[in-house]
Amino acid sequence: MLSAVPGLTNKVLSQFGQRASQRTRVNTFTEIVIEGDKSPAKDRPDGLVVVQRGNKQWLALIEAKIGKSKIGPDQIERYLRLAREHSIDALISISNEFVARPTHHPFSVSKALLKRVDWFHVSWTSILTDAILLHEDSEIDDPEQAFLIREFVRFFSHESAGVSGYTQMPPCWTSTVNTIKAGGVLKKNSDEVEEIVAGWHQEVRELSLQLSQYLSRKVSVWLTKKHASNQELRIREEAEVLSKRNTLDASFDVPDAASNILLSADLKARAIRVSMVLDAPRDKKTTKARLNWLLRQLKDADPEDVIVRVKWPTRAVDTDISLSDLREDLDRPEIVGSNTVPRAFEVVLNRAPGTRFAGRRTFVEELEFVCPTFYENIGQHLRSWQPSPPKPKTLEIGSEPEIGKIHPEKATRGNEHTTLLEIPEFLTRMKSATNPVVMAPDPPGIPVSLAG
Repeated sequence: MLSAVPGLTNKVLSQFGQRASQRTRVNTFTEIVIEGDKSPAKDRPDGLVVVQRGNKQWLALIEAKIGKSKIGPDQIERYLRLAREHSIDALISISNEFVARPTHHPFSVSKALLKRVDWFHVSWTSILTDAILLHEDSEIDDPEQAFLIREFVRFFSHESAGVSGYTQMPPCWTSTVNTIKAGGVLKKNSDEVEEIVAGWHQEVRELSLQLSQYLSRKVSVWLTKKHASNQELRIREEAEVLSKRNTLDASFDVPDAASNILLSADLKARAIRVSMVLDAPRDKKTTKARLNWLLRQLKDADPEDVIVRVKWPTRAVDTDISLSDLREDLDRPEIVGSNTVPRAFEVVLNRAPGTRFAGRRTFVEELEFVCPTFYENIGQHLRSWQPSPPKPKTLEIGSEPEIGKIHPEKATRGNEHTTLLEIPEFLTRMKSATNPVVMAPDPPGIPVSLAG
């Protein structure tokens, strides 16, 4: 497929810093044997990709697992050594394991092995999603390439192909949730906490792919720069958040949406929250007017389990009110009684699935139900506030200088002191369609020759 369909080639290889132009040749090989290598047959890499641009080459080994088989550290380290010994630029691993970025990995290896060889990892679901989006966007004009994409999607979508999503949290999930419910405290460096955070990362990545297919647009997991570049730091810091606040958090970047979609799983409350945050419209001067602006966007939303969180500009605690209560009465004292107006609103879908929260599989099922439900009911209807563009002032002609008006001989605007200013001619050239500005004739001057 990478050799035959340039559109898919670009979607897949661009993740690894490679772009295929019309002059680029992509050759692919399977079950390769490197000349002079004495490794046993079982250690043969599954494939090799060669990207040729003029005299420059980029080579990557491929190691793929399907079904429940996982990428193993020993095999990856052997292939990294093999790539380094034969000047191969990268190793690409493919499996049903999910990572947030191709530069993140299902496990750690010796950093010395990554000094001259890049290691990238992608899931089969990620590649399948790229193919689906390519087909749905109608980016392929060639009928043969379109046929190949359809067959590729059909093949990998069949259960016998062995492509699967992330279906359940780690084995320690249920006991950890029950420990927190009983008042127990988690240790940030414990194996259980790190396993849960790693499992959460896989589920969040799969959610982004599901949302991509659901919306026919590429939805990605939003990460800070330091987390995007350092997977270990991301795991450490999120493990600390889990141990202190008992929450798992994520953010999704949806193209053209009013804001990122925020997802939070509260292990203590056994609740799943999905939300979006909008800045309050600054052109509305009262709390009631700002709330009405929001409610107009939510007029068709199902109010069940929906909360509007009012965020104040001061250090005051946010105010939570159900959407149904807001619709009934906007003159609620906890809102209109404040001396300030809201700076932002967070619209939250809060679901408490009860015992299903503690189930390894049912927790994942709840997440994959709540996220698209939130977007369909709320997210797609929200629009961020944008200030109105400035309007031109009416240009008038008067016999006496007046504040804020432009006159033919002395153009003035602003406060009363502007009558002392001479506005340059090039700033007064614009004319109004209804009130043209009469420009003073150019003063006599000395002709200047432009020759030479």
